Amino acid sequence: MSSRDRAQLNLPLSESAPDGDAPEIAENFGILLVTEDPSIGPVLSGALREAGHAVSVASEARVALSMLKSDPLPNVIILDLALPDMQGTEFCRAVRSERRTRSVPLVVVTSRDTEADRIVAFELGADDFVGAPFSVREVVLRVRVQLRRSTSDRPKGGVIEVGSLRLNSEAHRVWVNDKEVSLSVREFRLLQALMERSERVLSRPTLLDLVWGSAANIGVRAVDAYVTRLRRKLGSARDYVETVSSVGYRLKRPIG
Repeated sequence: MSSRDRAQLNLPLSESAPDGDAPEIAENFGILLVTEDPSIGPVLSGALREAGHAVSVASEARVALSMLKSDPLPNVIILDLALPDMQGTEFCRAVRSERRTRSVPLVVVTSRDTEADRIVAFELGADDFVGAPFSVREVVLRVRVQLRRSTSDRPKGGVIEVGSLRLNSEAHRVWVNDKEVSLSVREFRLLQALMERSERVLSRPTLLDLVWGSAANIGVRAVDAYVTRLRRKLGSARDYVETVSSVGYRLKRPIG
């Protein structure tokens, strides 16, 4: 980021996660912070460590991508879009194009905060977008939200539950309000992709790759047709599948 951009950020050097804001989840989660900005890296990594996380910092995209080839994978990636060796958008594409890293939650932090910037970030697979001005505490809290979602969505015995929806990936069965619903193979894979990433916005190309595979010779609008079919079969749970204008779809969790 330029000095002008940094001036737009509300990043006091002494700020960290406040007392009492340690993670409620007992595990020591790993965070990969990708930024070259000296006004962001030390402050944010310090706050995350104080909140109980193990933090690795990469100042270049190529270093971060190399780190993502090793075990263990981070539980969350925080990406500053301004990188010296690669466009941040290209880094997003690289992370989401690899099966190994496709499901790792990705939080974008940037000095740009327009609707167009947000749409592009979500289209490229970002799970959250934090634009300037922001505080370190806000980023720490948003990371915690991603950790809660990713851990609560881990299938237990192949079963995922969201509201009245229940999916068993091993048995290839789906229920709505305990009543079984018959889905085709593609409809099942589409629902599974959405449920495994609930609250994440998935673009049409991403869904096309997840459901049909990267070699599929069909257009992205096929996703729309299958979403329509899926909603029809889900009945009372049809509204769980939400359209995100100009981006794609997400499966939202019911309130309460």
